[in-house]
Amino acid sequence: ARVLAIGTPLLFALLALVTWLLTGYTLRPIAALRRGAAEVTHTGVPRDLPVPPARDEVRSLAVTLNDMLSRLAEAQHRQRDLVSDTAHELRSPIASIRAQLEVALDHPDGVDWAETARDVHADTLRLARLTEDLLLLARLDGQHLRRTPTDLTAVCESVAARYATARVPVRAEAAGPCVVEGDADALARLLVNLLDNAVRHAASRVCVSVREDGGWAVLTVADDGPGIPAEDAERAFGRFARLDQARDRTGEEGAGLGLAIVRSTAEAHGGSVRLGDAGPGLRVTVRLPLP
Repeated sequence: ARVLAIGTPLLFALLALVTWLLTGYTLRPIAALRRGAAEVTHTGVPRDLPVPPARDEVRSLAVTLNDMLSRLAEAQHRQRDLVSDTAHELRSPIASIRAQLEVALDHPDGVDWAETARDVHADTLRLARLTEDLLLLARLDGQHLRRTPTDLTAVCESVAARYATARVPVRAEAAGPCVVEGDADALARLLVNLLDNAVRHAASRVCVSVREDGGWAVLTVADDGPGIPAEDAERAFGRFARLDQARDRTGEEGAGLGLAIVRSTAEAHGGSVRLGDAGPGLRVTVRLPLP
């Protein structure tokens, strides 16, 4: 009785101590994760959380959280770059409009108001196009698409018909209907961007075609212009990307969002886009999944 009276409390105390030590050792990595997450919340800058050496569920959780934070950091970096590039692009037309209006107001008698109005109108249209492109990119990044059965062949023929008076002929080719699940307006804008680039850079012709290939709808736009070097193919899809002016035959300067919108539209539909050599010229191939 005396052994039990003295030994039982000591045994329970020893058991409680061992349990407390084991629990503390087990929860120590979770506490480190909590402190790291609190620091990220306080600073607003994503950084890697400590990964425990033991290969258990806590380590898997830490690796998953670090992967999420790295993606958030990458998205944050892209957003900062986009805001910076957008501000830079907006600054030029706004400064031009301001300068022209200030000169016209300071010297009203020596200014051709009709010419000033045309120049200001051109800069305003540039601002409007840039704003529309940015809104479209935001909608594509958010995956806000109205998916309905859309005949890609009909979209191709309808858009190509708008270029009847273009500087070079635009020829549309299709073997038959090609129906995809997608946003008809977004797909039409994709094709408009491709044809605008092709017509601007082509030497004598532009060809657009639609066909089916193993469960994919393949849209191809080819021109016979200077083309794009293979080392610049990926950079051409960047937002506000501008390549060598040697490819531009008209002297028109765009915002550099055309191919970025094309890639975002294709990826939002579960597809892809790539640039290739048309020998001579550029061939853009867009692949979209068939239903």
